[in-house]
Amino acid sequence: MKTFRIFGAGEWGLAVANHLSCLGHNVEIFLRNDNKISEFNKLRAYKDLGLSFSQNVIFNNLSDLNTLSSNKDIFNIIASSSSGFADIINSYRVYFKSCESVVWLTKGLDHDSGLLFHEIIDQELSPSINKCIISGPSFAKDLVSAKPLKVSIASSCDLLANAIIGTMETEYFMFERTSDIIGVEVSGVMKNISAILAGALTVNSYPDEYIEELIVLSQRDIKSIVRKITRQQKSYMVSEDDLDKTVLSPACYGDMCLTCYFNTSRNRKLGLKITGKYNLKKIINKIGTVEGYLSTLTLNNHKKVFGESKVVEAAYKILYLDAEPKKVLNKLFN
Repeated sequence: MKTFRIFGAGEWGLAVANHLSCLGHNVEIFLRNDNKISEFNKLRAYKDLGLSFSQNVIFNNLSDLNTLSSNKDIFNIIASSSSGFADIINSYRVYFKSCESVVWLTKGLDHDSGLLFHEIIDQELSPSINKCIISGPSFAKDLVSAKPLKVSIASSCDLLANAIIGTMETEYFMFERTSDIIGVEVSGVMKNISAILAGALTVNSYPDEYIEELIVLSQRDIKSIVRKITRQQKSYMVSEDDLDKTVLSPACYGDMCLTCYFNTSRNRKLGLKITGKYNLKKIINKIGTVEGYLSTLTLNNHKKVFGESKVVEAAYKILYLDAEPKKVLNKLFN
């Protein structure tokens, strides 16, 4: 039996917490909202996912975290939004500096600094902390209902990856392992941008073959971005064979297909509104946070780090320069 500390109480974090508790592990969920903590502890349930939490799940306030310490038998999993990742690390630096490893479920990057999440850990804590990201085509409701899911697990430490797989994998929740942390991170950023363009392709009457071609272009850009970043961060460099495997993995191709073809994605929903006369701000206010919209600006503003990307350039022109969508999309595929 292991102890897992999960930071953040979004649906995916709660679903993973429930999964772990069902396997007999102790789970401590940390969040900021006292009212939510009281509600969870009283009801022992989350109705939106049909969850009933067992007694080996407890809810704590994040403010208590710096009074605690970690050890090798505790797995620390950040399950916050992309906007909350750096804040959790910075606010509770004392605790996280006691950790031998940090695992995260969060996709995206920090929009204030332009840093990927492994860089925040390296810069704010220590490069020697073992790191692991879990990412892929997955919905919380599917994990709760035990539908077959396969995700990528990328780690800087084989022992950590083995331990996570050994404690979390089941016949319906499976892992494909890699050491390509940056490739998996960049895939999680690019799939959201691609999904916006995929929605725009659909609503502007392009056949689905264009979406498949968009995914190929995105995979090509991901490889280019990863190569550029790892030239500066050589300890994260992987072989071309490994990079080829990344773009075909659940974290890349699997997640691209899910977000680009299915309307459950907020990013695709935004793209589906990009036709005729549209008010982008009103659309986003109605949909909520659209990670691909934010990531497009971040990658465009940090070209020295991420390099040029045809997919990002096309999204930027449509989303931030008010360019005519069909002209931009035609140019992208020509």
